[in-house]
Amino acid sequence: MFKGHWARYVPNDVMATPCPMEAKMHIAIARFPTVPAERDQAFRDWFAWSNDQLRDTAGLKARRLLRALDGSYTALVEHENADTFAAMHSAGPVSKIHEQLGEILDETAEATKYDVVVDYPTSGGCCGGGSGAASHEAAPQARASSGCCRS
Repeated sequence: MFKGHWARYVPNDVMATPCPMEAKMHIAIARFPTVPAERDQAFRDWFAWSNDQLRDTAGLKARRLLRALDGSYTALVEHENADTFAAMHSAGPVSKIHEQLGEILDETAEATKYDVVVDYPTSGGCCGGGSGAASHEAAPQARASSGCCRS
């Protein structure tokens, strides 16, 4: 159980009913180098095109392009697990995608990879409701990625 300062943020029943970790989601966050203003639209078009190229990739859950207030770009890529992420990078479309990006940017993106260990329940999960708030017997729950808050 959590004690002290953190105890007020974690309901007691969250730790009493641990979540099974049936599958881990794997996340890659890629920070792109500065995109020159004259290539900004081409870069965005490339990202949309590359999403189409990867649409049927096994294990790929989501791929988003994010733009910070300073104008920098970051990609958020969600996979079922590290194996499906690695398999995507050995597939044919990825080399063509990187080749096309090389025509827009002079430098390559730098990626950091993560495994999700705790996830906020959203709609579609057993603990999720339509509002994105967790609910299971009216108590908020934490759950492991791709796992139910209660077995």
